[in-house]
Amino acid sequence: MGKLLPRSFAAIRSGEQIQPPTFTNVAAAVAAGVTAAKFPKRIIYLSAGGTGSVPCLAISDGTNWRQVAIGVNAI
Repeated sequence: MGKLLPRSFAAIRSGEQIQPPTFTNVAAAVAAGVTAAKFPKRIIYLSAGGTGSVPCLAISDGTNWRQVAIGVNAI
């Protein structure tokens, strides 16, 4: 399961990859203690958490995890 660790801007500027915590779905994140209320404005990766059980990102609005669909390949 993923850990929620702060990232420094220096690490991001140096080219370090951003790796959000990964969970199967929101239920798995909540079971691990990663709730939307505890982690407002955080991003997590859900490997099977989107509509139709597809991978997606989820962003906490402070109350709920909001799904962000992963679309077509970037060019």
